[in-house]
Amino acid sequence: MKIAIQSLVSFFIFLALLTAGSANASQPNEVVETATLGVISELKKLNKEDRTDEQIRRLVMTYIVPAIDQKKIAKGALGKHWRRASKEQRAAFIDSFRDLQIRTYTGAFKAFNGEKFTFEDAKFNSRGDRALVKGNLIQNNGSTVPIDFRLYRNKKTQQWQIYDAIVAGLGMVKTYRQQLSERLQSVSIAELLKELQQSEIQQAQR
Repeated sequence: MKIAIQSLVSFFIFLALLTAGSANASQPNEVVETATLGVISELKKLNKEDRTDEQIRRLVMTYIVPAIDQKKIAKGALGKHWRRASKEQRAAFIDSFRDLQIRTYTGAFKAFNGEKFTFEDAKFNSRGDRALVKGNLIQNNGSTVPIDFRLYRNKKTQQWQIYDAIVAGLGMVKTYRQQLSERLQSVSIAELLKELQQSEIQQAQR
């Protein structure tokens, strides 16, 4: 299956740089801002031409993966089809979807070229368990791209985690849900999983 990964590369560099939350961050803005400074600091230690897939994947695994609720994002991406999936299929989809994100993040990191970010204070819902952090990506040519990050407080860990990001009106979860829903009109969930797993194998062999 050909999900439009390339069209989302620029989108995911924003998400990658901004969602890599510290495990100890207690507030949404801390998750966003601490991660941004940490990832950018590590990237600046490497010349752009020296950034290998292995090095960037390490950053992704260290900073990004622990900060995102993988199940919540995968469930949102699969949408109504989540209910049709068996327990085993759901687990397999979460793993495959996480791998897809990691590969996309890794590719996006290579494009980082010193962009800067600004953020507003988080806005909370009435219960205080969901938050919106608005920010702007300031590009090197001076133009800005609006970014919204949606977080929720995990009841078990009491940590804030990212469950969606919207860049210039383009939502990550909605984008994937539309693509997957279109594909699932032609194939079964089992076939979709095989396609995702085959994509993982092909990428690993490159």
